[in-house]
Amino acid sequence: MNNQKIALSALVATALLTLSGCGGGGGASTGFIPPSDGGGTDIPVDPVDPITPIVVDPTVYSGPGADQVAARHQANDAAFLPVPAYDEANVVTIFGDITVDTLFEKGKQYKLSGLVTVKNGAKLIVEAGAVVFGDTTGDDYLVIAKGSQIEAIGTEAEPIIFTSEIALKDPLAADVGQWGGLTILGDAPTNRANPFYEVDESNPDFAFGGANAADDSGILKHVYILNSGVTMSTDQEVNGLSLAGVGSGTTIDNITVINSSDDGVEIWGGTVDVTNITMINCQDDSFDLDYGYVGNATNIKVVQTDASSHAGFEISSGGDTPMTSPTITNFSITKVDGSDEGGIYIKDDTTAPTFINGAVATQGADAGIFTKVAFSADQTTAISFEDVLFNSPTQATGAGAADALSKVSYPVYNLDNIDTVTLSGDITANLTLDKTKQYKVNGLVTVKNNAVLTVPAGTVVYGDSSGDDFIVIAKGSQIIADGTDAEPIYFTSEASLTDPTSNDVGQWGGLTVLGDAPINRGSAFYEVDESNPDFAFGGSNAADDSGVLRNVYIMNSGVTMSTDQEVNGLSLAGVGSGTIVDNVYVGNSSDDGVEIWGGTVDVNNLTMVNCQDDSFDLDYGYVGTATNIFVQQTDASSHAGFEISSGGDAPMTSPVIRNFVINKAGNTDEGGIYIKDDTTAPTFVSGLVTTISDANINTKQVFTTDQTNNIAFRDVLLLKP
Repeated sequence: MNNQKIALSALVATALLTLSGCGGGGGASTGFIPPSDGGGTDIPVDPVDPITPIVVDPTVYSGPGADQVAARHQANDAAFLPVPAYDEANVVTIFGDITVDTLFEKGKQYKLSGLVTVKNGAKLIVEAGAVVFGDTTGDDYLVIAKGSQIEAIGTEAEPIIFTSEIALKDPLAADVGQWGGLTILGDAPTNRANPFYEVDESNPDFAFGGANAADDSGILKHVYILNSGVTMSTDQEVNGLSLAGVGSGTTIDNITVINSSDDGVEIWGGTVDVTNITMINCQDDSFDLDYGYVGNATNIKVVQTDASSHAGFEISSGGDTPMTSPTITNFSITKVDGSDEGGIYIKDDTTAPTFINGAVATQGADAGIFTKVAFSADQTTAISFEDVLFNSPTQATGAGAADALSKVSYPVYNLDNIDTVTLSGDITANLTLDKTKQYKVNGLVTVKNNAVLTVPAGTVVYGDSSGDDFIVIAKGSQIIADGTDAEPIYFTSEASLTDPTSNDVGQWGGLTVLGDAPINRGSAFYEVDESNPDFAFGGSNAADDSGVLRNVYIMNSGVTMSTDQEVNGLSLAGVGSGTIVDNVYVGNSSDDGVEIWGGTVDVNNLTMVNCQDDSFDLDYGYVGTATNIFVQQTDASSHAGFEISSGGDAPMTSPVIRNFVINKAGNTDEGGIYIKDDTTAPTFVSGLVTTISDANINTKQVFTTDQTNNIAFRDVLLLKP
């Protein structure tokens, strides 16, 4: 078979959400307390929607359990970030200059009074669990001058909190602009000769930039910056986090900025890499890059909740060279109607980022890409949008729109003159595939008798043209499919290989993994053929290890064998916590994208696009954690974004679903989240659910008392376009 390619259509973006921090929140600008695995003292917050549980909007909550799910959603009381209560006895006031190494201890609360500058080579060490807050005047901020360092190393259980005095004393009063923010000035290159931090360009301590690309300005890790952003004067603003001339020796990882009256994170030049950055309700631009920044930004999440907000990403060079040309990989931007400047704003003609693996959702007149000027020739050559999914009324606008659209591309995987090997029947001994060949699945292929199927990075496996072919990894066997960003593993259809323009749902079966972890049924068999002894799943081994699925695409899948007997894109049944499922993309499935029956497996970074039954279906007492889940439904025939049930049995299906986005097309049904029975009680943390014609949360039955007591929400924002 010659001249064959795998092509991803415009509906197809790669697995993208390796994101940390929080999702949508408890109101546009108040009462927003981020989540965590930790405990802490319960602090009341504003309802997520201004709807009382007594009068429930049926476009938001529907079904017999609508009143109960609305009340639980509005309680907003799932486990959250343990921000301590204000502790006056342990408040330490900080003002002026810090010129010697200084420790901010856990257990104390450090009050910033006005500008505090760490200078003269001093290091500020902030312990995990420490709290730093700005006073009530709002004009206080912390600057780490060039040559000094901050070492703020929090943990997931004990993050470091920067917040406002107002919010610390009264969480219900949290809002944007209640204190300044955190600024770090480094010695790495910029595209300006002698820049100064814009808040006061006459202050010698505010100089930044130099010749040291490896500049080490310290560490920020597991840090929350809340209720920040102050405008000192026109074009002189303090952002949540500002990084100016900061170098690659600096660590910036797991940063969450919530409620900023200005930008969430702004980077002026430098080479620093930033990873796992979440920005929510930042009311200028969420992520602003300038002055020739050339670092890597990975796992970036923007959720704008206020119509006064501007660009999701604003990127410029100020007319100077070198260009601002970062690589931005694995990102999502979600904007509300009324905001402007686009999901991505390319502000000048000396800006050329590389965007890889992203999703941009805008509404109304706001475009996915907004351009201010026509592109220069150098810019057109250098800029690229690779695997970026745009869910916007208009994909690009502005003077450079045509130039930008010409650089939007999806990967084409060449398979010219590659040998084909057919897989059929049972695989009963260890088998390692060869990435230089292509593997055709003919009918049912079962890996059994404890055999291990190893699929190297870069391998392509496809179903034949009859469509009824699928792979099952039987209980006790394993699949090791460990792809990479550069060489993902593809499971796809023969039809799409023969003609890349014919990508469609239901062109082959899918991939099923059966494990030995607990379920809530006595004995269970994979529904496609419950008489097949190889299809048994479930057991007593919670740590069951059924292998590795990482950096895997499953495309054009899903077959209905008979009523209620469907092959999904990816099925995990009784799979245990020893199994790795990370960065899996399912695009174009005629049935579910991913379905999990019971088990304890944790799944991370799942993307499901155009799955025409339910995108993410959980059942049979599944109790794992699902983190960074992205659902994009594009077809009116689709059903629920998440469908969750237990089948009437105990234990309940009670996963923790953290950091998720559900976007549904018009005329779909069953809701963004569908709670299908009364023995289902997930915990939803940090999510955004957007539906048009069906409810954001749909219920099939009245809740039981146990269900009502156990289902929980924290910072889940429900939107209608």
